[in-house]
This record gives sequence, structure tokens and C-alpha cells, in this order.
Amino acid sequence: MELLAIVLVSGIGGGVLVRAAQVARMHELAFWRRWLPFGLALVGVAASLLRAEDVALVAALIALPCYVASVLFAQAEIHREADEALHG
Repeated sequence: MELLAIVLVSGIGGGVLVRAAQVARMHELAFWRRWLPFGLALVGVAASLLRAEDVALVAALIALPCYVASVLFAQAEIHREADEALHG
């Protein structure tokens, strides 16, 4: 069961990092707007790694909200850029 949890967290963390890296390459954004999703994703991954040290409560309270916030910020920036490209 623990192995399944580790694989699931790794997959989710990897997907979040891919979206965050896509936003980080948008050079027209302000520095903090480019790196906020990536930083939140890294905090989420670090919190998930706390499970290995049996600090599951902290990992559960921090990792998922960081992942969700990272995805929401990344998606918002990606959609904003797509809207600007579409509407000029």
C-alpha cells in the first residue's frame, strides 16, 4: 500500500512540475508569476517526501494544497496566454 502511495505521489508531483515548468518558460510574465507555480510544486514534493520520515499528517496538510495551488496558478497563466494569443 505504501508503494502505491509513493508511486501516486510521484506521478502527481511530476505532472504538477511539468505544468509549472511550462509557465516558468513564459518570459513575458513577471518573475514571481513565472516561478510561483514551480515553487509551490517543489514545496508539495518536499512535503510529500516527509511521508518517508513518518510525518504523514504534515505531508497531508501541506502537499495537496500546494499541488492544487500550483496547478491552479499554472493553468490560469497558460489560459491567459492562450487568450492573449487568440485575441491579440
